Amino acid sequence: MPKKADIHERLNVADLCVWKNKIKSGITFVIATHTWYQLVIMETRLVPFLCSTLLVLMLLLFIWVKRAPTPEEIKQKDSPVRTLFSEIEGLLLMLYEIVYEIAYEEDMKTLLWAILFVAIIYTLGSYISLLTVIYICLVCLMTIPVLYLLFQEVVDNFIEDVLEVKDKILEIFKPSRRSYGRVLY
Repeated sequence: MPKKADIHERLNVADLCVWKNKIKSGITFVIATHTWYQLVIMETRLVPFLCSTLLVLMLLLFIWVKRAPTPEEIKQKDSPVRTLFSEIEGLLLMLYEIVYEIAYEEDMKTLLWAILFVAIIYTLGSYISLLTVIYICLVCLMTIPVLYLLFQEVVDNFIEDVLEVKDKILEIFKPSRRSYGRVLY
């Protein structure tokens, strides 16, 4: 079984965002841009797009199986696939416990908050394309860290100036400790 450090080294999102490995970052960016372009700009239907993606994934899986371990090796306790399934099972169990607490302990406040958040997301989702929002977030995640690393001193100096101005403004509005006597209404 691979160590957790090995997995984190291979799947480090921060390294992906600051373009330490330009090939992996570029592939991620190109795939996201292509998917967004196909679904939003070209107005590709989602179901045929998912079907073609599944066909490509099945082809890749077929090629991978030729070199992959046998099902008996996957069933072993130290298999990465088995570890993945146990993690998914843990997440589903946590979700079930939350729903159980809401339903059987009659926690109406949590239920109403959940309904409110779903209603807000539903309303926003009817006005905004989710794929566009996700794409904009991905572009920001992949450009802002690089720009910060390039202009770190300028950004830090600007933030220091803003904090000084904020402190001066707060000092103006800070209540003084002087007593003006008792105020009668």
